[in-house]
Amino acid sequence: MKINIKKVILFFITFIFLYFVFVNLDIKKLFEIIKNFDAKYIFLLSIFIICSQTCRAFCFKQLISKTINIPIKEAIPLCLTGSALNIGLPARAGDLFRAFYTGQKYNQNKIKIFGSIMLERIFDVFVIFCLLCIGIFIYKKNQIAGNLCIFSGICIFIGIIICIISYKYNKTEKICNYIKDKTNNFVLSKYLHKTIDFINNTCNSFFNGFEIIKSPKHIFIALISSFGIWFFECLCFLTTMHAFGYNIHWSVSLFLISFIALACMIPSTSIFIGPYQAAVIAAFALYNVNKEAALAISFTEQAMITVVSTIFAVIFLTKNNISLSTIKEEIKK
Repeated sequence: MKINIKKVILFFITFIFLYFVFVNLDIKKLFEIIKNFDAKYIFLLSIFIICSQTCRAFCFKQLISKTINIPIKEAIPLCLTGSALNIGLPARAGDLFRAFYTGQKYNQNKIKIFGSIMLERIFDVFVIFCLLCIGIFIYKKNQIAGNLCIFSGICIFIGIIICIISYKYNKTEKICNYIKDKTNNFVLSKYLHKTIDFINNTCNSFFNGFEIIKSPKHIFIALISSFGIWFFECLCFLTTMHAFGYNIHWSVSLFLISFIALACMIPSTSIFIGPYQAAVIAAFALYNVNKEAALAISFTEQAMITVVSTIFAVIFLTKNNISLSTIKEEIKK
C-alpha cells in the first residue's frame, strides 16, 4: 500500500492544531452557546460575504486589465467559486481555478494570470498587516501581538521588494541561456534544455502577471478594493459575534482577521480545519473570551462563508459545464 507522505504531514499538522482547539474544551458549554445564535443575522452575514468577494472581483479585474477586460458580473461569481474551492480543496485550488478558467475562456496565458492573482495575494497581506497595526495601536496590552506585527512587517517589506526586483530586473532568460550554453556537451542535454526552456517560459509568464505595477491608477484601485475585501471580512466577524450576543470592541475583528490570514498560510487539510479555529481562539484570548465562545463563533462564521460560496460555486460551475474532476486534473498539471 502506497503512503502519500504529503497527506500524512498535512493530517499531522491538522491534528496538532485540533488538539490545541479541543483540549480542555467544555462540549456541553459549546453547544449551549451555539444554541444562542440569532438566525436573523444570517441574511446580513450573506450580504457581507458577497460584498467581500465583489471587492475581490474588482481587484482581480484591475490586476488583469492590461490583458483581459473581464465583466464584473462574471468576475463576482468567479471569485465566489474560487473562495469555495479554496475552502473545499487543498493547494489554494480556487486561485488556480480562476487562472485556469480565465485563461481558457479568453485564450490568454494561464501562468500570467496566476501571477496577477499572486500579486492580489500580496495586496491582501499588506492590507492585513495594516489592520494588525491598527488593532495593536488600539489594544496595546499584548507583547506577543506587537512582536507578531514587527515580524510580519519585516516579512512583507522583504516580500514586496523581492517582487518588484524580480519583475523589474527579470534575469530568468539570461540565466537559463547561460546554463544551456554551459551544458551543451552534457549527456541528454536535449532533454535538459527542454526543461530549462519550460522553466524560462513559466517564470517569464508568471512575472508578466505583475505588469500592472506600471500603472499607478490600476494599482490604487486594486489596493482600495483589497481594503474593501477585508473591511467586509471584519464586518462578518463582528456580525457573528453580535449574533451570539457578544458586544466586543470592534478592534477584535482586526486581530481575528490578521491571525486567521496568517494561520491559513500554514499547510493543513481542506476547509482550513485546525489552524483557522486555533487562530480565532488565540485572538479572542487577548480579550479574555473563553474557548467555547471563540469556537462557536469560528465554526458559524466559517460555515456561513462555506455555504454562501458553495451555492454560487455550484451555480457557476453548472452554468459553465465544469466538473470538479476537471478542476482537480488542472491542479495536478
